[in-house]
Amino acid sequence: MDHKKADEMAAQRFQLISPLLADGLDAGKAKELKEQICKASGLSERTIRRYLTQFRKEGFSGLKPKGKQSQTKPEAVPPHIIEQAILLRREAPSRSVSQIIQILEWEGLAEPGQIKRSTLQEKLSERGYSSRQMRLYSQSGVAARRFQKRHRNQLWQSDIKYGPYLPIGPNGV
Repeated sequence: MDHKKADEMAAQRFQLISPLLADGLDAGKAKELKEQICKASGLSERTIRRYLTQFRKEGFSGLKPKGKQSQTKPEAVPPHIIEQAILLRREAPSRSVSQIIQILEWEGLAEPGQIKRSTLQEKLSERGYSSRQMRLYSQSGVAARRFQKRHRNQLWQSDIKYGPYLPIGPNGV
């Protein structure tokens, strides 16, 4: 967010809370003012309280929107552990995420409790190794088998409910 827009938003927020900053304001009057501000602005009382707290701590700059924090968090599951988990999944596609975590802990690659099941499941799914994705590759169902004829027009197929009557066979039956 650019500085001009942040300043404008801070000014709007200050304008909202300015009646609450008056000296000698008793608790009853402050509560009444907060309710009026909430009705007029459509904001919650909690938001107004947050604006007041930020203003009292940091002044006008505390009312500026913070924006997204672009701090890079350390990965929940290190890449080398994800690679090992993928190898374990490829080795036995039916192996559950809990079993993979247990094997990683037994081998000393991960500390007990370091890897959460849902996190590893998400990482495996992102890489295309979820149990559902692995089942798609391992199943060899008869209904989904592909085939093709050697030359064009050797096989024609259709699927119709109503169509022309074709008198084929003895006596046109």
